Amino acid sequence: MSERRSFFRINENIALEYRQVDEATALQEEPEHLYVNAASLALYAELKKIDSENAALLFQLKNDNRTLGEYLHNINRKIDLVSQQLMSSHMPPALASLPSQVNMSEGGIAFGSTKPIDINSHIALRMTFLPSYAGVVVFAKIIRCELDPHGEYQIAAKFIRARDAQLQIIGQQIMRAQMADRRQHIRD
Repeated sequence: MSERRSFFRINENIALEYRQVDEATALQEEPEHLYVNAASLALYAELKKIDSENAALLFQLKNDNRTLGEYLHNINRKIDLVSQQLMSSHMPPALASLPSQVNMSEGGIAFGSTKPIDINSHIALRMTFLPSYAGVVVFAKIIRCELDPHGEYQIAAKFIRARDAQLQIIGQQIMRAQMADRRQHIRD
């Protein structure tokens, strides 16, 4: 099985921003340094990583002391709401109002562009998942750029140097989309 198909893939509308970078930047720098307010994305990713690490503990607490477990769960929801508001306030309004249709997996992303990008070149991607405003900034290497019949370039890129917290957010978004798709199929 090719690496391209070793991950679950989804079609999703996200707020997408990218910029070309040189190879040295992609291999040595942190992608958050390239975007204004991207530190909030790293903070959000770490908060989600902590959530994941604490999920089993919270479940055990709910079993042992339901009241305490519910209280901690509610505090966690409050933190989520504050972080979502922080994320939405730091996202450029143009990105939120004009989401891009992408095909993505934990390994990479495919998207349309009005401009070509050279194969084997590198980009920094800022992806914000709507409506949760969860987002990540990662580097990617261009593996395909083809002109489609509508005059748009179809770009495929493989994530490089993505941290566990970033991949976890992407994976969670993919799972949410798959669950929503299954619910829709059940209703139909």
